[in-house]
Amino acid sequence: MKKLVLLAVALMLLPGALFSAEIIRDGDPAFFVGFVPTAQVIKGENYCDWIANTNFGFVSGTCTAMDTFCLHYWDDLGWAISSADFPEGACFEVGSGSYYWNEVCIQVPCDAVVGSFNNLCAYMAFCDVEGVCQPDSADCEDPNIYNGDPYYSTTCVELEVVVSPPALYILQDTLYYVEQGAVAAYIPFSICNGDPCAPATAYGYSIVSLGLVGPAINVLAVTGGVVGGTCEDIYGIIDAGLADVCDYDTLTIIAWDDATGTVYDTCVQVIHVVEPVPVPLFTTPVVTILVLAMILAAAVIMKRTAISKA
Repeated sequence: MKKLVLLAVALMLLPGALFSAEIIRDGDPAFFVGFVPTAQVIKGENYCDWIANTNFGFVSGTCTAMDTFCLHYWDDLGWAISSADFPEGACFEVGSGSYYWNEVCIQVPCDAVVGSFNNLCAYMAFCDVEGVCQPDSADCEDPNIYNGDPYYSTTCVELEVVVSPPALYILQDTLYYVEQGAVAAYIPFSICNGDPCAPATAYGYSIVSLGLVGPAINVLAVTGGVVGGTCEDIYGIIDAGLADVCDYDTLTIIAWDDATGTVYDTCVQVIHVVEPVPVPLFTTPVVTILVLAMILAAAVIMKRTAISKA
């Protein structure tokens, strides 16, 4: 008797998967939009892509109604799924012929090997009648055929780890237009810490112009700590108040690691003075407002006239 009691207790403690509730397949899961087939990633990147969780009951031969589904995610190398609009194992209802967009993100570790490959996959499964995700549940029909194209309940993307961008680089336009008469034209640059796995780094920089448009500038400054994988916007400010149309100038920017001075990048930005863009006074919204104001004013005047006559 004692052994039977112990056996009953042991059975009660066994994982619920051995006693999973009934799965009723009313709908037919598949992805109307899956992951892109392949993508390149760099170490430290948080890679994201969109998929569409869909109930293909409207084309299914057997499972044609609304149903409750869930998502199961996995990859080959054990990278972390950093976020998903529909988290792992969460149950959600989808009507037949309806879908939900789902952004899924995976974190590429900093110790990932350049040249290696990893497959990220998502599987759309059924939830049981108790509202528990059953990731091992078989699909109703796979694939579903819609307009002659197959749609599957599993989608995967092959991720290739490639070389990270330089630890420091500068982004700028090849040619930047400045309106004639602008006394403070902001010429934008971006100083970037290209390696997501690099620590936040302060960069020294200089911006020098030739002085062909306004007085020459000679700026020397330091950025804040630029976080790995991000950029900081900086500006060279030019006075084009007395410039003529078609005048030009060049701004040279040099940036370097402020702590070591060894890592640096340089770029040249050409600016071109153009005629100011006229701002129309009587645009459609302005005319509409004026007409409404005139109608209201006329109504007020007519009302006052009628009262005075009375």
